[in-house]
Amino acid sequence: MIRLLFLLGLVIFALPAQARDFCDMNTMLASYKAAYNRKKLGDLDGAHHSFLKLAKAAIAPAQRHVAQYYFEESREDMALEKAIMWAQLAAWGGDDKAQKLQEQAVESARYRVSEAGLRWANDWRPEETSCFNGTLSEQDDDLQAVGRFPVVRHEELDEEVFAAFVTRLNEAVAIVPKVAPYFTPLLDLIPAFHVIEGEGSDRFIQWDEDRDWLTISAGYLGDLSARQLSYSLILAVQRRLFSLIKDAKFEDQIGTNYGAIKLYGSLYGDVKTKRFLKELHEAIKTARLLPVVLRDKVNYLNEIHYMPPSRYQRSRYSNSKHFAIYDHKRSKPEKRIMMVMQKMAFEETDQLVLELVRAGHQAQQHTWIEGLSAQVDGKGRENAILKALEGDMEAAAKAFTRSTTKRKKEVEDWERLGPDGIKALYCDTVFYQTKAAIALKIHENRFSRTVKMNNCTKARKAWRAYMDEQAKK
Repeated sequence: MIRLLFLLGLVIFALPAQARDFCDMNTMLASYKAAYNRKKLGDLDGAHHSFLKLAKAAIAPAQRHVAQYYFEESREDMALEKAIMWAQLAAWGGDDKAQKLQEQAVESARYRVSEAGLRWANDWRPEETSCFNGTLSEQDDDLQAVGRFPVVRHEELDEEVFAAFVTRLNEAVAIVPKVAPYFTPLLDLIPAFHVIEGEGSDRFIQWDEDRDWLTISAGYLGDLSARQLSYSLILAVQRRLFSLIKDAKFEDQIGTNYGAIKLYGSLYGDVKTKRFLKELHEAIKTARLLPVVLRDKVNYLNEIHYMPPSRYQRSRYSNSKHFAIYDHKRSKPEKRIMMVMQKMAFEETDQLVLELVRAGHQAQQHTWIEGLSAQVDGKGRENAILKALEGDMEAAAKAFTRSTTKRKKEVEDWERLGPDGIKALYCDTVFYQTKAAIALKIHENRFSRTVKMNNCTKARKAWRAYMDEQAKK
C-alpha cells in the first residue's frame, strides 16, 4: 500500500501545467458541491460558470444544470439550442432528470432549433486534454502501470495472468474515445486499478469504497476484444459518481435496485439484460410469499450480478450444473454477492426464487463461518500463545481444544472448497431450497431442473413426502 501511495504521488506531482481541471474524484465533487451551493444561494451566473467547466468534463448532472440555465435563465443567442444539446448529453450520461428537461426544451422550440440542438449533441466531443503525459517509472510483478494509472495485483492472482491483463487494460484505455466518445474524461477520475482472479464468464468490476480504487477481475481476458472492458470502466465511474452526488440519480441501462438489493446486468448485446432484470424483480417480489425464515434468506443478499456466457467470450461456467452461485470469495459483511452464470434458462419465476433462497442461505452460512474465523484467529488465541511462552499453559489448553481445531478446519474448507464443496453445508442449502419449492408448490419438472439433490437425504425425504401428499389429493 505504501508503494501504491508513492506511485500515486508521482502521478500528482508530474501533472503538466495545462492539465485537465478535474483529475480526481474528490476535486470534481468539491467543485460540483460548490457550484450547487452557489445556485441554491441565488448566484446563478457563478454557478453556471462552474457547472459549465464540469459539463465539458462529461459530468452528466452538471450538464443537466447547464441545460437548465440555458433553458430557464439565459437570454443569449442560441440558448435554446444549447439547452437541448446539454440536456441530451446529460440524458446519454445517465442523468434521470435530464430526459424530461430535454423533452420540455424540444417541445418549446421550432423544428430547426431542436434539430440543431440534437445535432450539436451528436457532434459534441470533450476537449482532448490529459491529466498526465508521462508514465510511471517504477514497476514490478505486483505493481505495474497503464499510463497514469497504477495497477495492483491481488496476491492470489498469477503473475503471468496479471501481466496479460495489464496489456488488455492498456488496450481498453486506448479505445475509450471510440467506445464511449462522450464520456472519455471520466476515465481520469479512476485513482488506481486492483486486479483479482477471474476466468471465462467471471466479469467483475466495482469500486472498492474502502480502498477507493477500481477492482476488476481478470475474467475480461476471456473476451475476444477489449471493447467490453473499455465501456465497463466508464460505467463503473458513472455508478460511483452518481452515488456521491446528492441531487442526481443514475439511470443505469444494465443495473437497477429492488429494495436494498442491487442488481447488475450484462453489457453483452445478445443477453437480453432488461428481461433478466425484470424477471429478477418479479422473483424477489414473489419471495414475499415464502415463510419468513426463507424470505429473510433472500433479503440477506446485497448484490446480484448477471454474468452469462456469450458468443463474444469464452466461459468457465458452461459446464456448471447450477444456474447461479454465491460468490463467497468476493463477498464480505456489507456485500453479499450472488452471480447468475447461465443464459435465461428459467422457465418460471419460481425457479429463480429457489436460486435466491440457495444463495441467500449460503450468505448466512458465510456469516457463521466468519464467526468461527474470529474465534480461531482471535485475540484470545494470541494472548494464550504469549502466556504459554511465559510458562502459563492453562490458557493455551483452553484456546487450543479439539473443538477449536475443528472450527479451524471448517473455516479452511470454506475458503478452499466454497459452500458447494462441503457436503453438509451444501445439503443444508438444498433442504431450504426444497422447503421453498414446497411453499411455492413448484411443478416437479421445474424442481428437478433447478434443485440438484446430490444424495442429500433430508431434502430428498422432504420432497418425496410432499409429492406423496400431492398424489393423495
